[in-house]
Amino acid sequence: MSVRQTIKRYTKIISLLRLRPMSFKEIQEEMEKDPDAVEENLTTSIRTMQRDIKAIASIYDIEIKNDLKINKYHIVEDVEDLPSRRLRENFEILNAIRMSRGFGDSLIFEERRSLGTKHMTGLIHAIQSNLYVEFIYEKFWDDSIKKRKVAPISLKESRNRWYLIARDEKDGKVKNFALDRIKNLTIEKDNFVPVHYDVDKEFSQSFGIINGTDEKATEVILSFTPEQGRYIESLPLHHSQSIIVRSKEEIRFKYFIRPTYDFRMEILSYGSKIKVIKPESLQKKIVNELQTTLAQYG
Repeated sequence: MSVRQTIKRYTKIISLLRLRPMSFKEIQEEMEKDPDAVEENLTTSIRTMQRDIKAIASIYDIEIKNDLKINKYHIVEDVEDLPSRRLRENFEILNAIRMSRGFGDSLIFEERRSLGTKHMTGLIHAIQSNLYVEFIYEKFWDDSIKKRKVAPISLKESRNRWYLIARDEKDGKVKNFALDRIKNLTIEKDNFVPVHYDVDKEFSQSFGIINGTDEKATEVILSFTPEQGRYIESLPLHHSQSIIVRSKEEIRFKYFIRPTYDFRMEILSYGSKIKVIKPESLQKKIVNELQTTLAQYG
């Protein structure tokens, strides 16, 4: 059996057991219903299943055990890290793309410009080797084009875009650069002294990619309509999100976050389905934005 088939089998077992506990027979029956699993011949023996469980625990940090009382396998502990989860999800997407070819509109993608992912391999090499990079950068807001030399620190994803976090050698400040705005990237031969900048810490209280502003993190309370609130519950706006009120009239969430421009734009995108409860300063900014928008139609 190929490595690809083995990974597919691991992925299928994880996906099935995240739905509900299943017996060995039920797992095999579910695989037999999946055209991709049938094509790849992913059904297996109980002995191989036991080996798979050990491998899944080792590779993905997902512990699976068989409850002998009901004779069903279930996930005991799931501490799969984010990179592993994204890798597994992307593998599943690749399988779906392969299966959909030649079948019309069975898989439909959004049309969007290049994400600049062609730069990722080179930038990761530069980050790991502490090598300067130079590139031409086109800003989003004014289409100005400038040459940059930076010390790359990390790559960060935000709202379906990838950004390079780097120290700009022009002024020594740490900035972010959208990969899809980078052109003519070159990796220099000269090294820089490692930049001490904790990306996770610096962005932990931010909504998106805007950072280094004067805004301080504060408690924010947002009220959503029940329908919109359930959607927000399933796809949190920020890792600090917690529910404080659930009723027939509303669902309220509490956050500890910097109310930066991109966070305010996110709030405005929900229209009448959201209301800022706290803080008052954020309320006023949202009201001002709404009044400015209405004035466009005056």
